[in-house]
Amino acid sequence: MIRLKVTPVVGLPQFTGWSQVAESTSSASTRLISVFAISGKHAGNVGRDVSDKISDFYYYDIEQLHEFVLDLVEFVKENDCELFISCALISGNSSVFVTRGGSVFLKRKEKIGKILFSQDQIKIVKGSYTNDDVFVLTTLQASQFLNEIEQKFSQGFDVDIIITSVVPGLHAQTDSSLSAIVFINQFLEGEENDEISTSKESLFERHKKIVEVKDEPSLEASIEIDDADDLDDQVGDLKISADLPKIFVNNLSKLKPLVEKLKSLAKVGIFMQLIFKKIIETIKKIRSLKRKKLVFVVAFVLVLLVLILSYAISNRKEAEKINSLMIPIQERLDLAQQQLNTDPISSREIVQEAISSLEKLHKENLKSSAVKLIDEKIIQTSNFYNEISGKKEISELDVFYDLRLVKSDYIANGIDANGNKLVLLDSEKKQVVLLDIPTKKVEVKDFSSYEYARDLAVNENEVFVLSDGLKSFNLTQGSEIKSIRELGDSNRDATFISAYDRFVYVISPEKREIYRYSKGEDGYSDPIGWMQSATGLKYSEITSFSIDGDIWLSTIDGQIKKFSSGREVSFNTRGLNEEFSSSVKIFTNINQMNIYVLEADKNRIVIFSKDGEFKREIKSVSLSTVGAIVASEVQNKIFAVSGSIIFEIPITL
Repeated sequence: MIRLKVTPVVGLPQFTGWSQVAESTSSASTRLISVFAISGKHAGNVGRDVSDKISDFYYYDIEQLHEFVLDLVEFVKENDCELFISCALISGNSSVFVTRGGSVFLKRKEKIGKILFSQDQIKIVKGSYTNDDVFVLTTLQASQFLNEIEQKFSQGFDVDIIITSVVPGLHAQTDSSLSAIVFINQFLEGEENDEISTSKESLFERHKKIVEVKDEPSLEASIEIDDADDLDDQVGDLKISADLPKIFVNNLSKLKPLVEKLKSLAKVGIFMQLIFKKIIETIKKIRSLKRKKLVFVVAFVLVLLVLILSYAISNRKEAEKINSLMIPIQERLDLAQQQLNTDPISSREIVQEAISSLEKLHKENLKSSAVKLIDEKIIQTSNFYNEISGKKEISELDVFYDLRLVKSDYIANGIDANGNKLVLLDSEKKQVVLLDIPTKKVEVKDFSSYEYARDLAVNENEVFVLSDGLKSFNLTQGSEIKSIRELGDSNRDATFISAYDRFVYVISPEKREIYRYSKGEDGYSDPIGWMQSATGLKYSEITSFSIDGDIWLSTIDGQIKKFSSGREVSFNTRGLNEEFSSSVKIFTNINQMNIYVLEADKNRIVIFSKDGEFKREIKSVSLSTVGAIVASEVQNKIFAVSGSIIFEIPITL
């Protein structure tokens, strides 16, 4: 039976600070582990109440868990305190993590890193769970230890050693009362008992024990020890009937455990210290032997010691050889680190080349006793690449808002944003929804009296709608819809609308033109054709339209086109490993430093600088059904609409 091993590391309590780890079990396969800290007067009393509430929690679904954490935050707040908490709910092969003022860290095979972090907001993520996962949950104050923990995991240390190294640093804080960490991993039930019973097996025990070696009929050895309180002082009769060569040959197989133990030691010096200690103990225990027999035993030990030293020296030479072969690779990695901020694309390419070189070196030195050094370097370099690659995969996106709360069958097919408002369009129902981002308050604008409502755009404080001509209204609550241009040849068959400064633009595939309307004292002017040269552009294949002073278009075959002053200008992406090959949609405006590209068929959003440099790639299966995206770099969020659901995605993950 597999069960969880939970190891807490908790700071020292104070009157205004208290931390703890609490658990609850909902079923044989469902378990909630929480690490939390309370800040405020009488923190200990409030903390014990929180611990009781967690112990009584019974899990039904993810929404109920979210409500439970909200209730805990409110309860602590009512008691004039503040709660910092991170929770892990393990249920079968799935997991849910919640944090408010804390961090969640995951080690899954070679992948190591932080998967969730929050300061004053509740964040929740759901994912899978495997038997070799190691989770580390921290409060906000203890998050400072994650870099050290990540480094030690990368170096191959096991959980127990890492815990031992973290405890002194945590308790050395001037005030550690708000610092708490919990390590969660799995082990087989009964595994510890096997280890304990094995470790208790030794040549000299506290009770009578007889060890016999009968590999050869002519060789017999027995050691009999009477019961004694101190085995160092009382050793029974020792009878040996054999010559030294036979003893050496028959005991050669016993060298293997010692050799294997040597491999696991970090330094030869530590092992040698243990060997000499064992030699001294053995000499004490056999001091009653006759001198002649003692010589044989000492000679055997010396031969054993020579073999071990030879093996250690050989290993050391192999390690020096491997390290020398890795020096040029390390120099390239140092260069990648130095130019990461100025030329991240080149840094990524250098690190990829380093990984390939290390893998080749590994194949060439498979028989080397120091090949583990290459393995460790590959893991370390791969982790570094994952950090700088800009790629992030999210199993499940956070839901920002469900538009069915506005209308049960509302399906958004258009979205734009400005400041703190999202503006969404359901062209079938001819309704525009204004959603305030901080408060999530909603206002609905009805266009059902018009023949159609195809697209919308936001410019500063005004919304433009492509509907029986061009309509507009102000973002101020209660503003009226007004017509700024009547239906005409330029906009009758238009498919997209966008706005910038005092201009409104529409794309007309029928006329193969982009028309521009200019705002003057008397309203908007007659349209003029904006395109200045034949570009070979297939207007019917345009999928989205954004303006930041230049015009950006995306197409059904994955192209991104840029136009300035009516003429196409060159735009090429750099640093993207997998080029776009299916329909994409683009978003940017004058307030954004980057451009955001949605490729739903590949389940990804890709972020570029406006000169085409790759910044980040976000992948999630939830993106496969997303129809449009907008971004707010001020709020560090991307909003993606899929039918009636609006997802929110952090830009910097």
